[in-house]
Amino acid sequence: NYEINNINKDPNDFMVAAEIGLVCFYGIELGFKLIAHGRWFFCNKDMSWNILDLFLVVQSSYEQAILLLSTNGAGVNLSFMRATRILKIAKVLRVVKVLK
Repeated sequence: NYEINNINKDPNDFMVAAEIGLVCFYGIELGFKLIAHGRWFFCNKDMSWNILDLFLVVQSSYEQAILLLSTNGAGVNLSFMRATRILKIAKVLRVVKVLK
């Protein structure tokens, strides 16, 4: 609800730190999975989830890099990339599926 209620405002420091922290956490997780599975990362029974994880981490890392390198976000419109955030819900659904 925070982003919807503050749609025209920049995110506060906590939100930025949380997003960077989560991108780092999932990036490290993805790195461990790549090391553990090797080339089988892309051809096992969880192949589609692995590719989704890879896409989300790369997309989020790219978004954070663009935001950090731009000056005050001037001239940077990432709304098209933010639309892909809905895919992050799929990660949560995957965890729920595994827990069942």
